[in-house]
Amino acid sequence: MKKGLKFTKSQLEDLYLNKKLSTYKIGQKFGCDGTNILYWLRKFCINRRATNYNTVNISKDVLIDLYWNKSLKTQEIAEMFGIKHGRTILKKIRKLCIPSKTVSQALTKKFKMPFNNSLEEKAYLLGLRAGDFHAKKIRNCVRVQTSTTHSAQVTLLSKSLSKYGSICKYLSKNKSREAEWFIYADLDKSFSFMIDKPDRIPDWILNNDALFLQFLAAYADCESCWKILKSHEDCVRITFSIASSDLNILKDIYEKMKILGYTPRVYLKDKKGTKHKDAFGYYTNDFYELVLYKRNEILELISNLLPISKHSEKTNKMEFILKYIDSKWSQIQNPLLLLKTNISNELLKNKLK
Repeated sequence: MKKGLKFTKSQLEDLYLNKKLSTYKIGQKFGCDGTNILYWLRKFCINRRATNYNTVNISKDVLIDLYWNKSLKTQEIAEMFGIKHGRTILKKIRKLCIPSKTVSQALTKKFKMPFNNSLEEKAYLLGLRAGDFHAKKIRNCVRVQTSTTHSAQVTLLSKSLSKYGSICKYLSKNKSREAEWFIYADLDKSFSFMIDKPDRIPDWILNNDALFLQFLAAYADCESCWKILKSHEDCVRITFSIASSDLNILKDIYEKMKILGYTPRVYLKDKKGTKHKDAFGYYTNDFYELVLYKRNEILELISNLLPISKHSEKTNKMEFILKYIDSKWSQIQNPLLLLKTNISNELLKNKLK
């Protein structure tokens, strides 16, 4: 046996020819890739097995992983499993009802999984698009992008889209503004529904309570604020708010929340031209805020949004509220300070120190 080689020719012949294991399975056995096994089959002059797609023993999950997640070509997958032609794998892909790639997708190294047409997921993604996320068509794909100083926002995009495309991130520095992360994902053209920013919440979402909560959770992941404050004496006051210049979206949320039994308020927070309090520049449009004050309503809202939310900062605050809802202010001061410190440490400006 050559130095560094984990098997002999006779072992490889036995596993491949006698036991009929694929190069993928043999690679797993010896802790290497199937392509390495394929190399040694050729090196040892071991003849390849003939097969057809009906007898190809590849599970659907493995095939999806190799074809979409690892972006291997059908010929590369075929060679891993000792199959002569890539078209045999293509037939297996069709037989298992796995979406096949377009010519554009097949030629790119970045994988792009088509959208799965889930209405719940579509409602959530439209909530992100109505919030901080932008989308545009680039060649034959849809790029979804955002910029942020919060690492939680980076994670939000990754949790929402990583199964559909590769997530790219880089640091953007500008003399006139604070340094920020720019993150994006280039997606399949089936995500074209995200290109146009919604001006109103679609009726198919408003007419379904579960879909509305998906949209609201995503929009809240982008635009909401959960405040934990000291009230009179030693009591704790909590509020939920969404601040945005999208008045029509806030009106739709306001009307739907009233139907669901909530009592929110919407008011003008800052006029156009007012300087940002916590950021650079000025408001280019009137800025509005939807606020929920009643404790029982906020707790009910948390119970609805927490299982859906993908924003770690928002979920941490919701969990904190549930944990300390019956506590006195003096009891939560130290845990609240720790929570705020952890959130602050995740800001880009503090990570760059």
